[in-house]
Amino acid sequence: MQHHDLELKHIASVDDKRYFISTIRMLVRHTWLDQHDNVSVYETMIFKKENGKVLYLEPIYTKRYDAYDKAIDGHQYVIENIKNIVKKSLENE
Repeated sequence: MQHHDLELKHIASVDDKRYFISTIRMLVRHTWLDQHDNVSVYETMIFKKENGKVLYLEPIYTKRYDAYDKAIDGHQYVIENIKNIVKKSLENE
């Protein structure tokens, strides 16, 4: 399977807070078997944004995909459903 590079970014507002939505292609480096060389996945994450800084160590949502098209669709889904995702995240804190 061919993996395309991907780097989608979006800043969303929910109530008075801002959130950074990021979808990227990443190489999985924690494999140790030869059959797993050059494994890539796509990942969408949502981070809080406070005082102009993205809190990268505190994601409130993460989702991985095995295909480029799924990642693009997933990123769009998060943008369109950010309010519900944030609400669910806050309920689980």
